Amino acid sequence: MLEIHKAVEELSTDDVRQALKLVMLQIEIAEQNLEAREDLFNNLKELYDSLLNSQNNNKKELDSAVTKIHIVFGDSVAGSLKLAIKQLGLADSNKVITLNESFSIGPIWQLHTEEGWLKRKEWFRNHINVGYDESYFDMEEEAFSHQSLLAQIPEQASIVIWCGNNAHEQTGLRYALYLLRHHLNGIYVFNAEEACSRRYNTPETFINYLQLGEVPVDKLKAVIGEAEENGQTTGDIRQQLVKEWLALAEHDEVLRIWNQSKIQHVDEDYLDDYLFETVESLLQHKPKDEFIKAARVVGQALGYYEQCIGDSYFEYRLRELIYAGKLEIKGVPRAMRFYSVRLK
Repeated sequence: MLEIHKAVEELSTDDVRQALKLVMLQIEIAEQNLEAREDLFNNLKELYDSLLNSQNNNKKELDSAVTKIHIVFGDSVAGSLKLAIKQLGLADSNKVITLNESFSIGPIWQLHTEEGWLKRKEWFRNHINVGYDESYFDMEEEAFSHQSLLAQIPEQASIVIWCGNNAHEQTGLRYALYLLRHHLNGIYVFNAEEACSRRYNTPETFINYLQLGEVPVDKLKAVIGEAEENGQTTGDIRQQLVKEWLALAEHDEVLRIWNQSKIQHVDEDYLDDYLFETVESLLQHKPKDEFIKAARVVGQALGYYEQCIGDSYFEYRLRELIYAGKLEIKGVPRAMRFYSVRLK
């Protein structure tokens, strides 16, 4: 019973919902089919075993065989880095932890506290069409999920924190170092964007990656060995970055950009003029009464903007331009693909 209790407590909201759907489906099938009733117990037993095994495997994921932990900020770079590690034959000793937040947008005031965490989730619920189901906003989830995730790091493992030159990953870097401030592991801050630039960019061919999720797997494989070349990040640098996190976490702004190698808080409507000009340019050669898809506007704005912001924030500000009476809407703004806009 104790093992069952622990397994259930460690299930995520998505896991619980999925398991409940499977149970209800099995029961419905058994009610409609007498022969299926004989298989009901076996099917439920398989589900029971898989849930227990899943939790046990999660606990063992970061065990004594792990010698290096890679921390990244986003599912895209996490997927690429995991593939790079696998192709290098390092999957048993190297594990990737993802702090999957959009750190350039949304409030980060006291994010390392329960109050700050819930304030951030509430802001996303009220402003951002994130495309997730309601489980993303579940206020009953553990308030310190990032702390719990990092607490799994074994003592013998070194930690590499990957980042690029953008507000999203640089904010995440400082946040992660704050959460790791009491860990005794060796920590390496690795700016993989700069590593790729040194290795691949030439005066004739130059690629500027807005975030590490854009870097191809083969380039991640090539630079992964550079992460520890310069030695551990010193205590003084770590302490300075932790102080910078605490300073960032005193602000209420919901938008951050990377400017002159620093994280800069800007006003919530910072992108509005640029977004409005994007609408104007897209409609310039179209009939006066024609609408243009919101997704086209957001895609155009995102494609030419040299900051790591994300489409969800652009879509939020597009709706704010509509609410302010600067744009006219056709459709329902529950997601950018469902509506179009034009100038008033």
